[in-house]
Amino acid sequence: MKIAVILPSRGLLFSESFEELLRELGVSSSKSQLKPIDHKIFFSHGKPIPDCFNIPLEKALKDKSFTHVLFAEDDMALPKGILRKMINGGWMACALDYPFKNDGEATILHDPAGYALYSGTGFLLVDRVILDLMPKPIMRTDIAWDLRIQNHTLIMWPRDVSKIKTYGLHDINFGLTLWTNDIPIVPVAPAGQRKLVSLGLKNTNYGAHIIKVLSKVGIDNITKTSDKTMKLKWLAALSQVKKVQILNEIPDDIEIVDGQARLKGGNDVII
Repeated sequence: MKIAVILPSRGLLFSESFEELLRELGVSSSKSQLKPIDHKIFFSHGKPIPDCFNIPLEKALKDKSFTHVLFAEDDMALPKGILRKMINGGWMACALDYPFKNDGEATILHDPAGYALYSGTGFLLVDRVILDLMPKPIMRTDIAWDLRIQNHTLIMWPRDVSKIKTYGLHDINFGLTLWTNDIPIVPVAPAGQRKLVSLGLKNTNYGAHIIKVLSKVGIDNITKTSDKTMKLKWLAALSQVKKVQILNEIPDDIEIVDGQARLKGGNDVII
């Protein structure tokens, strides 16, 4: 096994996150007796999504010696020993779940069987066989996925967002591509995410940045809303889902209002 580590960064990274990544790769200063994992880190600095993923990924895939690709973002808080657990699982694709922006949120949406319909790219290990077969560029942000729950079925459909401002979406498209091809991402464990609260003060000997760690994952809480009632309704409805249906286009009874999917003639928001 030889891993290509794709590490995208806006230009700064959390030193503890990088230290934990090196620990997982077996090259930290710890007294571990385990042999280091054969790897190479492909950095990306200051590039937008999805270029920050695609450019180093395309470079890595030119080297046929790599058997796996590990997407590792620069703000993760990693459980000790998690990478070897992911490797030993022998899965074609596996990922960690972690809070999105706040404690109690999630980045993985599970199907009824427990696999991930999609995950975040914070710590995602993929067999290169999958990546070689996928259309290039692999990561894309021009498609958003809306969803609703109806008759115990989670229904999802794509929407072209190539001409509007968006954030992320590469991870959702990647996960759904694997899921619809019967190679779903396997959720392995929860993890954390670091957030910068404020920069350290200048002209002082103690100029450390204030950083908090989000460590509480709320399973399937991918609503990205602060409305507690909506969260509870979503989780209650999701618990009754028996199957998943992926559509090719927007359903006839749905319209897009202010970037949000709604029922035609009504105010009901489709999460």
